Amino acid sequence: MKRIFIFLFLFLSLSFSGERVLKSVFDCAIGDLDWINLRLSLIQNTAEMLIKEGKSYKFVITIHSYCIPIVDGDLNRYPKETREKIKLIQSKLKTLKELYEVDIKACNIAMKRMKIKNVPKFIEVVPNSWITLIELQNEGYAFVPF
Repeated sequence: MKRIFIFLFLFLSLSFSGERVLKSVFDCAIGDLDWINLRLSLIQNTAEMLIKEGKSYKFVITIHSYCIPIVDGDLNRYPKETREKIKLIQSKLKTLKELYEVDIKACNIAMKRMKIKNVPKFIEVVPNSWITLIELQNEGYAFVPF
């Protein structure tokens, strides 16, 4: 009987001793550049709050559909106002990647559809963002759409 209690105590102690990591995948499929800019600011603010609270997190941003122009490395294709908004968004994405260790994943299917051939180096191109979303959700990531 003592062995059972010791086993249960050790099992429960080990189960609750591990640090909980808050995992989320933020999915961008919209084309509203102003909204995307606001959402990226909110992701950064959320990461900063978690850091201040001493909580661990793992964030991923998936980019596809109407959102895909934000990863385009050839901004000369866009009108000046759009180009400036995309530059700002790419700057925020780079900050999220470099300072907050947020993974940025762009869908190759959407890139091909929009004829995007090159992306900034900090962006990972994945074959299919839906597969990536499914995999991340199966790994326990919370799904947060833009």
